Amino acid sequence: MKALNILVIDDERVICDACCLVLAEKGHRVDHCLTGNSGLLAIERGKYDLILLDVKLPDLDGMEILKSVREKGSVPVVIVMTGYSTMSNALQAMKLGAADYLSKPFTDDELVEAVEKLFAYEGSRYG
Repeated sequence: MKALNILVIDDERVICDACCLVLAEKGHRVDHCLTGNSGLLAIERGKYDLILLDVKLPDLDGMEILKSVREKGSVPVVIVMTGYSTMSNALQAMKLGAADYLSKPFTDDELVEAVEKLFAYEGSRYG
């Protein structure tokens, strides 16, 4: 699998640090933002293949960020993360264009597996 440019948007520093560490060990370039507004700015300025997006942020709702990314025609793959997992949230995220949904807490292996399954094949939708 090729190295990906990944952005983690989560208000919990421990989640950002863990995702950055695990994904960097797999050879990916990883940035992180602790607020929704800084995440939107990073998306506008950077070229990301993947965004790991928390639903509950202190300044913006993650679903609104996902909607905004899709409305602007941005093409990064988005995996939504949340500690408040419900079927309704998962369905809403998928309807708004999320490629996958991770419930917190998740393991390092679950994170890597979610990323790798989306980008595993060059001929895939995301590869």
